Amino acid sequence: MRRAWNRARGAPGVAGGPILATRPGMVRPRSKLALVVGAAALLTGAGERLELAGAGSALGRARPVAAARAQARALDAKKFAAPIAEHLHLVPDPEIVLATDVAADNEAYRHAVIRFVRAVAAGERATCALAPEGSLAPIVWLYQDGAPIGRGESASGNVCVALKDATRRAVAAAGARRETVETSRFVVELPEQDFAVIEHEGKGVELTNALVPVRVLDKALVRARLDDVKEYLLRAMDPQRHGVHKVYHADTDSFEDELHTIYTASTALTLLKLHAREHDPELLERARRAATFTLSMQHRAPADRASGGFYYSLDTKTGERDERLIVGTASKTIFTLLELHRVTRERPWLDAAIAAADWLVTMQRPDGSVRSHLRREPNGKWTASTKQSLLYTGQVVSALSRTYRVTRRAKYLDAAASTATWLADLVAERGCYLGDDYRRPNAISSSWVVLSLLDFVKASGDARTERLVLRCADDLLSRQIRDPSDAYRAGRWKGALSSSGNGWLAEVTSEVYLHCRERDLGGCERFKDAVVAAARNLLQYTFSPANAFLAKNPEAANGGVFWSARDRFVRTDSVCHSANAYLNILDHLGDEALLRVPERPLSERIALAASRREPREGDVLDEPDAGDAEP
Repeated sequence: MRRAWNRARGAPGVAGGPILATRPGMVRPRSKLALVVGAAALLTGAGERLELAGAGSALGRARPVAAARAQARALDAKKFAAPIAEHLHLVPDPEIVLATDVAADNEAYRHAVIRFVRAVAAGERATCALAPEGSLAPIVWLYQDGAPIGRGESASGNVCVALKDATRRAVAAAGARRETVETSRFVVELPEQDFAVIEHEGKGVELTNALVPVRVLDKALVRARLDDVKEYLLRAMDPQRHGVHKVYHADTDSFEDELHTIYTASTALTLLKLHAREHDPELLERARRAATFTLSMQHRAPADRASGGFYYSLDTKTGERDERLIVGTASKTIFTLLELHRVTRERPWLDAAIAAADWLVTMQRPDGSVRSHLRREPNGKWTASTKQSLLYTGQVVSALSRTYRVTRRAKYLDAAASTATWLADLVAERGCYLGDDYRRPNAISSSWVVLSLLDFVKASGDARTERLVLRCADDLLSRQIRDPSDAYRAGRWKGALSSSGNGWLAEVTSEVYLHCRERDLGGCERFKDAVVAAARNLLQYTFSPANAFLAKNPEAANGGVFWSARDRFVRTDSVCHSANAYLNILDHLGDEALLRVPERPLSERIALAASRREPREGDVLDEPDAGDAEP
């Protein structure tokens, strides 16, 4: 691995930890993060719909909330018990002064919590502007460099007393060192009130399931995050080879060793989209460098059946390439090469795209289905995968359709039509919600059917297929969560738990929206509204100064879209998909607030705390992840 911030400046990196495959076909980095990191923690904010278990837990599976909560607290207590016992006597026990006026709304309450906790930690007289009556069992954390260094828990019939005791324990757990406390950030959880707050710039910021929720979305926020995303993508590019890493580990501030062709191509395409908007020659140059790396990964041997395909990745330590030629890698690289040729009119980009398209044609079966990849065996021969992937099949249709639109060579349209017909027949047989040999039916695989057939419509003008695209796009919309009271879930799709999956669904929906408008098909706003809802959700998963308490290097992580609430690594496609969706709709947004997700009033939270039931054994973490893994 390479130290991300230093590597972005061209400095040598340092070795890091391994990556761990957790599902067939999915490479997931080993991480000590599990929503809040460390032994375990429970951040509240969405009732009991999601709870957090320890880093070693199988969080992808539904688990009883009560069991998860008990295990988490037991692990945390064990981890911090010894330093608390050793240092608690060193922590001052300041006087509590009750404020004349108590906090009456959520924002004021959060600020009051952080002011009080800071005063206690400093050993000063602590003014408590919280209503003192009522039982409270707060959990107070200290975070530094992306990791928890202290935790304290207490319980009392007096809110101020309980919060003071928990704060003193957290300070003791961190070693009772003033300089450590001053350079750390507090996180405070009030489980009985479904209330959590993170310290940021001396104030309290809302947390919901370890996310800083976006309660109000407007165009200015989208534009600001696009600037952050742009800078993140430029940092993710290797300064010598100009390829792009797939994964950034926020907990260790490091990238993986490999550079990936498909993520390099995706990054270059997003940079080209940004260049079209900003007219910044540096963005075009960086996209050109990235595309040059992809050309170095293309297999060019005219007598070889595999000529034109792209190797999947390059190990920067060994210099060895992954000996797989995946049709999805070739297809999405074609997207980029064709766009770069359109912008620059430079022939090498088109020539490489044509060679890749020719190879894709050889990967089609007579019935129109597609072989997913070739692998070179030790004897030098290539063997083809027998599994069927709707992602890869859809990508092939899109790539061949786009190649036809540029070259006007009938063989590419004919090839695209063969596989588009295969997909349309599959929809006719099984419906719009589809799975394949890698996944059960899910929104992400289904969305590739939508985009691929949309690309075919653009190439062929086929009205029947266009109607099928809209029908299946509407089916996807029906699966989006749109509950305005659920800040954690609202905007994402059922069964899609990662930012990559939801970012891709947002990008596809934005493409349908643009086509709908261009063709004046009517009712197009429904697609834009879905993208807006998804954008609000995705922005909650984007590292920013307020939510980067789980990142070792907040500046390096800024703009990166982390995988999920429980996994804070950044995958490059999450960043690209989100950015592409934002760019597609930005000019179609008004300046007013686009979406509001209201917060539960403070009075209701306090009433809830008084009547809160214990979680039942049947309560679960979340629905299972249905389709975010790669084949």
